[in-house]
Amino acid sequence: MAMAPKRAGHSGSEPVKLSFLLTNDIHGHISPKLTYLGTIADQLRRAPEVRSGKAGVIILDSGDQFQGTLLSNYDEGASLFNTFNEIGYDAIVPGNHDYDFGPLGWLYDRVTLGETSTDPREVIKELASMARFPLLSANTYHRNSILAGGRKIVVDDQCKPSNETPSAPLDFKKARRPEFLKPYEIINRAGVRVALVGLDNRNTPSSTTRENVSDLCFRDEVTEYLELRRDLEGKADVFVILLHSGDTEKNFEASEITRKINTVIANGVHLVAAGHTHHVHNANVDGVRVIQDGANGKSYGRVDLYFDPITRTVKTNQTDSAAGIQIDEHTCDETKAWFACKQLKLPLASHAAIDRIIEGASLAIAPLAKKKLATAPVTIRSHRIEESALANLLTDSLRRVSGAEIALMNTGGIRAPLQAGEVLYENLFEVLPFQNQAVLLKDLPWETLRAALISAIQTCGRYGTLAQSGLRIRYSRDCSGANGEIDLNAKLLSVKTLDGKTLLDSTAGFEIPAATPFRVATLDFIASGGSGFSMFSGARVDSTLGIVRELVAESLAGTLPVLESGIDGRFENLQK
Repeated sequence: MAMAPKRAGHSGSEPVKLSFLLTNDIHGHISPKLTYLGTIADQLRRAPEVRSGKAGVIILDSGDQFQGTLLSNYDEGASLFNTFNEIGYDAIVPGNHDYDFGPLGWLYDRVTLGETSTDPREVIKELASMARFPLLSANTYHRNSILAGGRKIVVDDQCKPSNETPSAPLDFKKARRPEFLKPYEIINRAGVRVALVGLDNRNTPSSTTRENVSDLCFRDEVTEYLELRRDLEGKADVFVILLHSGDTEKNFEASEITRKINTVIANGVHLVAAGHTHHVHNANVDGVRVIQDGANGKSYGRVDLYFDPITRTVKTNQTDSAAGIQIDEHTCDETKAWFACKQLKLPLASHAAIDRIIEGASLAIAPLAKKKLATAPVTIRSHRIEESALANLLTDSLRRVSGAEIALMNTGGIRAPLQAGEVLYENLFEVLPFQNQAVLLKDLPWETLRAALISAIQTCGRYGTLAQSGLRIRYSRDCSGANGEIDLNAKLLSVKTLDGKTLLDSTAGFEIPAATPFRVATLDFIASGGSGFSMFSGARVDSTLGIVRELVAESLAGTLPVLESGIDGRFENLQK
């Protein structure tokens, strides 16, 4: 049998080292860490083994590059993509929040008649055109391009038939992806062909501005990859997935996706760069590293794969990997990443080109960013599934400015604490980075509100709860036997208004009529069924009040209050 030809860039029988630098969920946190990541990348590329063609460097990001800081959002991601260009990223997968921006205009995240363009993906297309790296997502399709037996078929958010059973299999070979996306990219490093495949989260429509992706669907990640992997057989030597799904402490979706792939195709993937969940993980799934690196640009991952140029295989037993390496100019944690630390020359110098990008963006936002809104004697925090001082502050403010009886916000949209000290506009922006509009639901029936509250008390972390103002809620939930995900046996015990009116009392067997209407202020994202609260879909919006963050900022700036940090028991679990 003839041997596979040796490829240019490396000679001899020594394994080729492929060093991957991995990031995910940066959420606009350009400064100060990414300037040092740029320096790390430069140092690796200048290493003698790379220059001699015995090793290669590949830099990837696994989604959600934006939505977190005023610095990034004010120019709608341009400064961050320019930073990625300077660092030299090889590819990224968008992630659900990359669709948040919508049309051009930093205060608009959806098409608004007479005020914006009619293109709901204008910003991401603009960013893709300026990027010196591809945006990859193999499993993102235009809904109306999917055929079955030569005719169009209606599909749901995950590209599955939504209202009929097709007489023929769905045809994805002829289906169209958005023009700014590529399904994969094959690059050559030190003579090794590396296939980079992007897979976006199949639940993207429920975790972004739905209108911006209403014509798209996101196919099951495993099904899509297996089909594409078969088509790529023989065209690449190493296969890497950029996956905007991830593991948590209790749920291991990225690892399960990896396991399913390699069960069907042996060595079907060699590295999975994961994201979305904001956790740090360095999982070994049957010899394949599944790496996640937290969030907000604080850390990165490093994986060194070794490729045998004779057998044309990855030597999985030699892989070095580390996740969550803190980006620090002075130190490197050798207990976590000894193989990465030994290549760094410390202290790291700041990256001049990236510094210029940050300085220019900072000057542009300074007048708005430094506007004082309040004072926080101590740090005010939020909580994903329990009552928190920050959620109370925000929902109380929304209820006050809206004049509603009840205000609701999803805790997943509260993205950062308010640090102790002066509260500036840029601080509030990090708490509420999304351009969610406040809407008033004039006649929301009790049966819908009750369904939302039941969903809110059931979560043990799978999704965020609903923060609220205007009610006192008592419930029982036991997460110890729910695998940290959801407690379907959670019970809504009592619901009262602030003036003491009982809406539900399970002990007394009392509940108000299902059709009883309430004036409820919430986010348009929630009103459209976002964050899994599908019971709101179809709710009648009486009026739109403006961007929630701007309403809160205006309310605070009017009085410059000293903020309280306590809770008042409005959302109490009696089974703690």
